[in-house]
Amino acid sequence: MKKKIAHFKSQINYKPTVKGGLVSPISSGFRSEIKFPFELKSYIATQEFTETELIFPGDSASIDVTLNGADLFLDQLYEGMDFELCDNSGVIAEGIITELY
Repeated sequence: MKKKIAHFKSQINYKPTVKGGLVSPISSGFRSEIKFPFELKSYIATQEFTETELIFPGDSASIDVTLNGADLFLDQLYEGMDFELCDNSGVIAEGIITELY
């Protein structure tokens, strides 16, 4: 299987469990919903951890993100753009794009 190339690097701050964040640690390859402030549609974001093996609730990390099914939206991304990561329980993290690939 061919590995997808990441679309951007981001700094992500995961909420602690008591504030609605993750309940257990996540590993590289974690997928969540991603929402951008001006885009009505949400996408699936695959997160690849380059600096650590696990992310725990409340952690902050620099992460490579690949958007699935967002080909028409990619040209609207820019460095400094913020976003939210969500799951079924709500917003689990907030991030900002630090580098476009």
